[in-house]
Amino acid sequence: MRIKFLTVFAIAAAVWGSAWASDYTDGIEYFKADQPDNARTILERTINDASTNKSESYYYLGEIAFQNEDYAKAAEYYAKGLEVDPENVYNLIGQGKLQLRSEQKAAEKIFKEALKKNKKDAGVNLAIAKAYYETGVPGYEKYLENARKADKTFPDIYLFEGDMLADQGRNGDACGYYEMAINFDPNCVEAYVKYSHMYFDINPEMAIGKLEELLQKAPDSALAQRELAEAYYKNQQYTKAALAYETYVANPNHFVEDRARLATLLFYSKRFNESYDLAKSILENEPNNFVLNRVILYNLFEMKRFEEARDWGVKFFALPPSVRHAFLSRDFECYADVLMELGDPQSAAANFVKAYNMDSTNIELLKEISSAYEAAKDYPLSIKFYSQYMDNAADNLRVMDYFRFGQTCYRVGMADTVGGQAYLMKADTLFAKVIEEAPDNYLGYMWRARAAAGRDPETKEGTAKPYYERTIEVLNQDSTNLSKSRVAAYIEGYRYLGYYNFLKAYSEEAVQFPAKAKAYKDSTKIYWNKMLEFDPNNTDIQEALKTL
Repeated sequence: MRIKFLTVFAIAAAVWGSAWASDYTDGIEYFKADQPDNARTILERTINDASTNKSESYYYLGEIAFQNEDYAKAAEYYAKGLEVDPENVYNLIGQGKLQLRSEQKAAEKIFKEALKKNKKDAGVNLAIAKAYYETGVPGYEKYLENARKADKTFPDIYLFEGDMLADQGRNGDACGYYEMAINFDPNCVEAYVKYSHMYFDINPEMAIGKLEELLQKAPDSALAQRELAEAYYKNQQYTKAALAYETYVANPNHFVEDRARLATLLFYSKRFNESYDLAKSILENEPNNFVLNRVILYNLFEMKRFEEARDWGVKFFALPPSVRHAFLSRDFECYADVLMELGDPQSAAANFVKAYNMDSTNIELLKEISSAYEAAKDYPLSIKFYSQYMDNAADNLRVMDYFRFGQTCYRVGMADTVGGQAYLMKADTLFAKVIEEAPDNYLGYMWRARAAAGRDPETKEGTAKPYYERTIEVLNQDSTNLSKSRVAAYIEGYRYLGYYNFLKAYSEEAVQFPAKAKAYKDSTKIYWNKMLEFDPNNTDIQEALKTL
């Protein structure tokens, strides 16, 4: 995996000037796909490249400025486009569009001048139709019809009609026109993208399929590569998204911020070393990148580099407010996990609480808080938060919830010398519920026996006896299953029952009634010999048997 990571990014660095050229037409595709900010980035980045048609690039930069209502900048770009190539009528149409907002007759004169050069050109007529539509001035229909007459197979006509339908909220009809654009030009990248965006929330598989089809036809398109990677990401197909992003960031027309997305996706794909290395390399130039600092923290935890993770967490949470995004519940949860691994449960509990306060729908965090407080020997808070979990999950409680809360109460009861009995009684109630819900599972009986034994530490009352007896009865229902845990349960049950009878054999009752003493001794021998069948090397039991 490490070799693959280095190879991918070595290629990405080398490919900048080789296999893939930095192509301005990617910017045009982004613009036509309604992503003007991305379009401007690429068009400005490539404006001085030898392969760039500067006049065309200036036209689209002018269109972006027009959309942003920066009309002075738009005029500047259109003028630059005409200066580079006076025959590029699209920049002339752009100037006409600026005039159309206030001086319609002056604009119409400019449009006529453009049409003199390309009267039967579908693209020219369509650009004029768009000028009317985008300024809200009536009259686009005439030029749209002229574009259709000039070339009814021109895909941009159907893109425009689809966009107009989308503006009306008629997304299904709009997709029909985008499909028509694709039918007339199977390489019409922006049509695939628009179609995919329309369908993603309704049918993500169909939307992704459309983008996969696009990438087969336009494998070098930065837009196609990025859109497919993003679609996989939004659909939580993180492994595919990571692979798609790896291809995309090798394209010179990728965006720097997308490398951060790749680092995140590599983490989600469990490629922690690669994710960490990429994030660290980007942080060399962007040390305060909030997202990447988060990714480093997460990766360090997964890589079990806990001390580094603790130190990085301190740095992450101390990033200056000017660079911070909103912290996530998961940020505090991850940091709490780190602190638990480092044996600082009190601090861990505080961070689990922060995580829960940020996302109270994640009630599983209440169990994490409880465990942390238990480890910190803050038993009342441990029980409080587990009880809160049980209350919040009341309608969806499972047997395992009762079982685990019972275990928590048992551990707290055994550790708390002051209020332990109350916790052990609570554990007893919970294990009784487990037995009720799962009567054929030995665990409920065994843990209820433990809780009972905890309330009778000197085994005077034998409160655990009926539950250990029932534990063995249930185990015997499937006596051929001798898994490690079941063998341990047998041993535990036989040890307790043998010890209980051993004590009874030397009790006051046994002294008064020798026959009972013998019966207790016989029972002790039976239980401890059964125990030795599972644990033959137990010398303590062997020696104890000799005293009988």
